[in-house]
This record gives sequence, structure tokens and C-alpha cells, in this order.
Amino acid sequence: MKTALVMGITGSFGGHMAQALARQGWSIRALLRNPEKLPARFSGAQVFKGDAGDIGSIRAAAQGADLIVYGVNPPYCQWATSVVPWLNNTATVAEELGLTLVFPGNVYIFNPADGPEFDESARARPVTEKGELRQAMEERLQRAAQHGARILIVRAGDFIAAGAKSAWLQSLIKRTKNGYVLTTTGERNLTHSWAYLPDLAHTVVALVDRRDSLPHFSVFHFRGYRLSFADLANAIRTASGQSVALKNLPWGLMRLATPFSAFIRSLFEMRYLWKHEVNLSDAKLRSVLHQSVPQTPIAQALLESGLVTK
Repeated sequence: MKTALVMGITGSFGGHMAQALARQGWSIRALLRNPEKLPARFSGAQVFKGDAGDIGSIRAAAQGADLIVYGVNPPYCQWATSVVPWLNNTATVAEELGLTLVFPGNVYIFNPADGPEFDESARARPVTEKGELRQAMEERLQRAAQHGARILIVRAGDFIAAGAKSAWLQSLIKRTKNGYVLTTTGERNLTHSWAYLPDLAHTVVALVDRRDSLPHFSVFHFRGYRLSFADLANAIRTASGQSVALKNLPWGLMRLATPFSAFIRSLFEMRYLWKHEVNLSDAKLRSVLHQSVPQTPIAQALLESGLVTK
């Protein structure tokens, strides 16, 4: 049986990848600092104690595996000190054992001025510190592909899914006694890129199944949805049958808290993504998968994710 070690199985990407792989007959392993926190839906998984900062525990958990899914994503305030060293540990193990490593890319490495359309050939030209860190992570994965690992990066927009606690949409949609309130973080008619995680995970598994025919370093863009806040409001109305009020996020008021909150400072650093379009072109993905890329209707995705109810 094929075996996948899922790093970050309690998170959104890692959890959905574990579900998608298990449905395709993969045996699932999980690396957890506290094994008791394994979600009940993964009760059949083999659990190893450890974390991304401990290369020894990663090495032990990866022995005999075929695939590592890297779903580790610490809070923004920890990125500067953790994201590159942690990924380096997993990349080193993938090199040593000749494993395939799946990594969820995002749009942080791009400069919106080079867009708004970005395909896999677009150059990395980040405009923030977090973008530079993501670029450093991808460069580390490129080196891993040159030293025995297979690397699969699938780049997507902001996540939509059940349990995606750190995803923007979880915080922006609120149920009220009169319907729903959708908080807007930017221009209401500006297109933004979103990815429904069940669709993304299904797509990544399809690529994993073709890994032996792909280059050792492969990058794909997952187009997902291109939706403005006006589009999202319409989708919420369609899904729920309820009215939707739009309100603006109080960026000005939040700015007062930036000296005291690293999290809010991070939100301001990434605010540019709500001011400019960064659209992912997926022609390469569709060519490899023979046009078979799922896209759940957005109203259905909102219902299935529990963000909206009828």
C-alpha cells in the first residue's frame, strides 16, 4: 500500500490532503507534537510524535513512506524564524529517502505589477518580507529536486473549506438574525483568487498519481475561483436564501493597534493583495490532467464548507 506522511494534518491543507489520499487507498501517517490531537476522522492513521522543527522525528516518520505532504503553516508572527528552517528539515529528509514532497504554493512571490495573469513561468518578484520567505522556501525545494527528491508545488489562492481556521473567509462571513454580513477587505468589485480545498486536494492527488511522468521539480497553478466581494455576496444569497449586508473592514481603526500586535502588522503587510488582482492561469495543469480539473459551484462550496447554511 502507498504511504503518505502528512505534516500538518490538523490544519486545512494537510487535513484535506489526508482525506483525499485516504479515499484513493493511501495509508496515512501523521507527525504530531501531541498525538492526542489527531482529529477523529483520521483515527486509522499511524501517528508519530514530533514536529517540523525536529529532523530526527521527521526522518523516523518518513521511513518507508512514498510521499510527504507539507501542510505546516505557523502563525504569521513566527514566519521569520520558522518557515525556512522547518521546511529545510523536511526537504533534507525527502532528499535522503528519495521521496516526493508536496508543497502548497501561494501568490506571495509575485509582484502584482507584473500581472494580473500569472502562469508557471512568471518570475518571482515579491514585494513583502513574507513573499521573500516564500521565495526562499521554493528555492530550497528546487535544490531538493537536484539532490534526490521529487518536488510538486501547486499554487492556489486563499482557501475556502470547513475547518480552515486561518483562512480569510472564515472571518469575513458572519450569520446574523437578519441574514449574513460579509466584511469586505478591499474594493468590492475587485477580483480575488480563491481555492476550494476539496477541489484542490483532489487535483493534487491526481498530479501525485502522475508523479513519475513529471519533472523532478514541478510547479502547477490551480485557478480556482476568481470572485469579487460582490460575487461572493451573490453566492451567499444563492446558497442561503438570505439577505447579505456588506460592510468595510475598519483598516483605519486597526492601524492604531499595529504597534501592539504582530498579527495586525502582518495583515497590513499583506493588504496589497486586496488592492490588486493576482490571477493564476492553469493551462499547464489542464493539459497534464486532460482538462479534468474539478470546480465545485461556489454556492455549493459555501454550503459544504459550513460557511453558509440554508
